[in-house]
Amino acid sequence: MLEDLRILVVDDDATIRRLVEHILRGVGVTALQSAGSADLALAVVAKWRPDVLLVDYVMEGIDGITFTRLVRKTVDTAGRRLPIVIMTGYAELWRLDQAKKAGADEFLVKPFTAKALLSRIRRAVDASRRLAQGNHTTADSPA
Repeated sequence: MLEDLRILVVDDDATIRRLVEHILRGVGVTALQSAGSADLALAVVAKWRPDVLLVDYVMEGIDGITFTRLVRKTVDTAGRRLPIVIMTGYAELWRLDQAKKAGADEFLVKPFTAKALLSRIRRAVDASRRLAQGNHTTADSPA
């Protein structure tokens, strides 16, 4: 399943981007791109149409929460909800709450294991599919 996904890694830390890419390539993901800022990521999302976003919480300029809100407002459609996993070095519950309210599907605390990363991606994809199907069903249901 994961090897068929187009994944965009958005993190201002090049070491984290390389680590995530290494883990994903190790399980067969070949369609990978990365961006060192939210601004660059928005351009990639528009042109490349990834299936999943892995987004750092704290970045220079546009942070991960603002970026997530932008994606939810501009990229998502009734039939497609882009799965977003927020990655962060902070584990406070208020940050998790803020990420969920912004529209993140999953939350991953750094440092993380390969198993945790892959699990969050799978869960985000599953959650996104359920939400998109629910929105689609609701939109097509008679009033």
